[in-house]
Amino acid sequence: MRNLYRSLLLFLMLILGAAACTPAAPGASAPISSSGTSAGAAEAAATPGSSPAQELKGGKPPQTNAAGILPPERREELTRLSSLLKFKVTGWDGVALGQVTDFVINTCETYIIYFTVDPVADLKVAAGTQLVIPFEIVTINSGALDAEAQAISIYMTLDQVAASPVFAAPLVLLPYSPWEDPVRTYWKSVARVGILKSECKAGGSNSANAVHKIAYATQLIGAELKDGNHNLLATVQDAVLEPESGKLGFYIVKLLDGSLVMVPLSQTNIPKEALEPGQTIELVLLSETNKLTDAPRIASVEQAMNAQTQSEARQYWKK
Repeated sequence: MRNLYRSLLLFLMLILGAAACTPAAPGASAPISSSGTSAGAAEAAATPGSSPAQELKGGKPPQTNAAGILPPERREELTRLSSLLKFKVTGWDGVALGQVTDFVINTCETYIIYFTVDPVADLKVAAGTQLVIPFEIVTINSGALDAEAQAISIYMTLDQVAASPVFAAPLVLLPYSPWEDPVRTYWKSVARVGILKSECKAGGSNSANAVHKIAYATQLIGAELKDGNHNLLATVQDAVLEPESGKLGFYIVKLLDGSLVMVPLSQTNIPKEALEPGQTIELVLLSETNKLTDAPRIASVEQAMNAQTQSEARQYWKK
């Protein structure tokens, strides 16, 4: 009898041990990091495993609510828009895909919509062309921003990226963007691409009210900020980014006296005439001039990347 009990106990131990070693089913919940992103997804984006992305459910990357931030303690470094212009782009298994050349920003929605990439030779795309990738490939498709590696990591294989449409540089942004539809069509076939695009609806969902206020990051950094009478007020030095979502919160501007202040993107507009081909991008302040001149000063562009400084600026502009 004692031997029977021992045999039964050993049998139960073997069953429990096998269950503990069974991998989680695809789509099972992963721990959430402080950035709100699945910890497993962030790790996969930075150092993807050996299984190809196409083997995942639906052939698309795991869905996330935000981009991974690596390492989390260096998030502040990823909030300065100009610094991301120096980043490389990597894919599945850390494969090199190219170098970021610019970001296309919808200034009325205040989000990065696309990023352009100078491709590596291994992609074998036509000489003189560039990749155009929706930023949602990073934010809701298990991508990550890696401050240590200075890389934007996307959950895509080399072949998937090589199959994407390419365009001559630089892109013609306005008055019409013929590249946008093929970009969105392709990337929707391999990943999740939401509603963010170059178009924004002024006054509602009626397409008749659609406007386009898009510009390159490199056009906005250095742009002049003026009042409604075209008087120069300040010059943009940089912009503050929420890296998890691609949302831009503030321009950092230098006033005529040399001091620095933070201005929400929502308090500015790009005049239609400044968006005409060949024109220089400039911004118009939508608030009273004294709202800008009385804004809290900051000691440096780096100070604007601090969460407390951003909170104080938000409180000021809400008054």
